[in-house]
Amino acid sequence: MRAHTPHRPQRGATLVEFVIVGPLVLFILLALMQYALAFHAKSQLNYATFEAARAGTVSNANPTAIRTAFDRAMTGYHGGGTTTAQLAASRARATAESAYVRIEILSPTRESFDDFHSPALAARMGVGSRVIPNANLAHLECPTDRPGCNRNPASNASGQTLSDANLLKLRITYGIPPQKQIPLAGPFMTRTVAFLNPADPDAFRASLLAQGRIPVVTHTVMRMHSPAIEAANVSIPGPGNAGSPSDPGPPPEGPTLPVCPVTDPACTTPLSSGGGSDPGEGPGDGEPEPPPPCVNLP
Repeated sequence: MRAHTPHRPQRGATLVEFVIVGPLVLFILLALMQYALAFHAKSQLNYATFEAARAGTVSNANPTAIRTAFDRAMTGYHGGGTTTAQLAASRARATAESAYVRIEILSPTRESFDDFHSPALAARMGVGSRVIPNANLAHLECPTDRPGCNRNPASNASGQTLSDANLLKLRITYGIPPQKQIPLAGPFMTRTVAFLNPADPDAFRASLLAQGRIPVVTHTVMRMHSPAIEAANVSIPGPGNAGSPSDPGPPPEGPTLPVCPVTDPACTTPLSSGGGSDPGEGPGDGEPEPPPPCVNLP
């Protein structure tokens, strides 16, 4: 028979385990809460960016109108309110954050105005800056007063068509302030981002991180509803992409749509017949004729 070994008490084992595991579990919970707050900030920023773009489309892409609409839409993120005084205080807090917001107009670019500026339209509008026409885009490839413009996106300065140049694309960067961060988790996220990207070429993002703010970036693209007027637009040359410039809008999702004339987006134009017995047949080969070529597609 084996000798009986005395029982060793395990007093304090649970406390030791809690001391080891408890802080880790608590930090994970704080990190999850921080990600939730970051998601909320991104959602609010998306809404404010949409409102800024909508204001820009009807105000000639004016940067002041875009900034004003953005600050107004961020009122809810900074407290909102149910009375005029509360809304005014939240609006003041949103406006005070302007130093930590960067709004970039990525399209139309400086090269867009090089390719599609209309001097006649600028004279009619009484402005001293360059203007891109916005009317009759389904029938125009160049401004009416500049019929010889370089409309080919593979060789012109912007890498765009006239329709592309009428897309307002914004990129807005905002830094979540420390007072809207979870203790421990927020500073940890800020330092982690700075550590993972120590040589960030974007000086604005780097300055936000240096001030303990979490950078959040959002984009939006919207069709212009008024002629765009140049106002310190950024320079993004088109032909630099090996003759295959990218569209300023987001890439399409899912299967591509059928190619139809811009004047008939529903593809309702019947195919012409070539004298065969069947009206759907071409001239003697039994095949329908292709639709007429599009006049405004790249």
